[in-house]
This record gives sequence, structure tokens and C-alpha cells, in this order.
Amino acid sequence: MDFRRGRTSKNRLLIEWTYPVWKPPAPNAGADDSNRTVAVIAEHALSIEQAYELITGGDTRPLLVLRECEKCKGTDHALLNRDLDNEQTVLLTHWFRCVKLPPNVLDEQHPFFNLFKPQQDGTRIPHLFLCSHDGSNKMPLPGDQTQAEVWEAMFSVLEREYQGDAKKAVKELRALLSQFDNVDAMERDLKARLDKEVEKNGPESDKAKKYQTEIADLQKDRNKLFAKERQIRTLARKQQQAAGQSAGQKAPVPADAGK
Repeated sequence: MDFRRGRTSKNRLLIEWTYPVWKPPAPNAGADDSNRTVAVIAEHALSIEQAYELITGGDTRPLLVLRECEKCKGTDHALLNRDLDNEQTVLLTHWFRCVKLPPNVLDEQHPFFNLFKPQQDGTRIPHLFLCSHDGSNKMPLPGDQTQAEVWEAMFSVLEREYQGDAKKAVKELRALLSQFDNVDAMERDLKARLDKEVEKNGPESDKAKKYQTEIADLQKDRNKLFAKERQIRTLARKQQQAAGQSAGQKAPVPADAGK
């Protein structure tokens, strides 16, 4: 039996990284300033409040912030284990805003330097950290942590930030991946049969039309699984529920909850 994940599952098991970049504000030059030399603001370390505002981009999900080093550049090795199954870790990232920063973030003039600035001399600089969207409740991780330690940290953040059982949701999502795999496997088989039939008897044969109908039905089944996935991923945010209740309203489900 082939236990490798299919095309659809592999697409569900991708971390949605964002790569924020600070850009100096454009100079305000008026009509009479055409001949005036305008000073360009040099790159500098933003205040910690400005840094968090920029990397969140208005997203209120908790943050997972990873800094690359020269050894791990272009990989997710600081978060994912190269030898073990990382499915649960990746599925958990969908409830976070995942931010990846370059190795030179440790340069004192880098705009996001203060995100990783040591609080005390001699303190080990973390490779990544988890926190609330405003930078509170920060949980640093060294990059060589065990998978169990990653899960413990991520589940603790989700328990603090979201309503609902994240552990149950992840279990259901992993079961859903297997259902996607079954649909993909059946589709591959039907497409292979269709190709042979078309080559032998043409696309208008009864068998070819039957295979085409069955393939279309499988896509409908896949769409139902997508809808179920969105439903499972939707965990309500605690802070938004509290805000809604204080205003005497039912708290809305955030648009980013299903990401």
C-alpha cells in the first residue's frame, strides 16, 4: 500500500509564511520642492510596537515568528523535524500568522532587530517565538527543540487565544487528509482508465463518458471535504468573543480563522 500523501493533502500541508519588509516612507515633495534635495530615511531599528504592527499587517491571530540563519536559510528546519512526521505541526500553524525574517535581522540597524533583541546580556537568542499579535505572552524556542516541545507551546497558545478544542480539530483534520488521499487515488485511477479508453475508442465512447462523469463526481466529493475542512478550522477568537459580549452582541467568526 502507498502511504504517501496525495496532491490535495500536500497542498494542505504547506506553511503560509509571510515575509514582511520595511519600506521608508515616501518624502512629501510639494510643487515648489522640485529642485530641493530630499533626504531618504535610512534603514533603522523600529520600535518594538512599530515592528509588531508591521509584521501583523492587521492580522489578529497569534504570531509564529522565525528568523533564518545562514545554515537554515530557505528551509523550515528551525520549526520542523527533518526525520519525524510534521503533519500536526503544520496543521497547527494554520491558526497562527507565520512570519519569516532573514538572517540579518540580528543586525542592530535592521528594522525588526528589536523582535529578537536579547533582554539581558548573555541570553541565548531564540530561533523562533510564539506570542499574541501585540507581542505579549512571548514564548521563545531555540530551534533545536523537540517536536513534543513545539506542540506543547503551540497548543498552550491556542488554548489561550481561541475557543474550541484545537487537539480535537487537528485529529479531525488529519483524518480529513486521508479522505483527500482516497479521492486523489480514485481520480488518478479513473484518469488512467479514461486515457486508455480515449486512445482506444475515442472521447465519445460510453465508457469514456462514464469515466468523465465519475471524475466530475469525485471533484464534488473533494469540494465537500474542502467545506468540512473550513468548518473544522474555524475556531472562534477569545478576545473577539469577549469584545462582542461586552457590546451586547454575538461575537463574529473572524475571516482569518479558517486560514
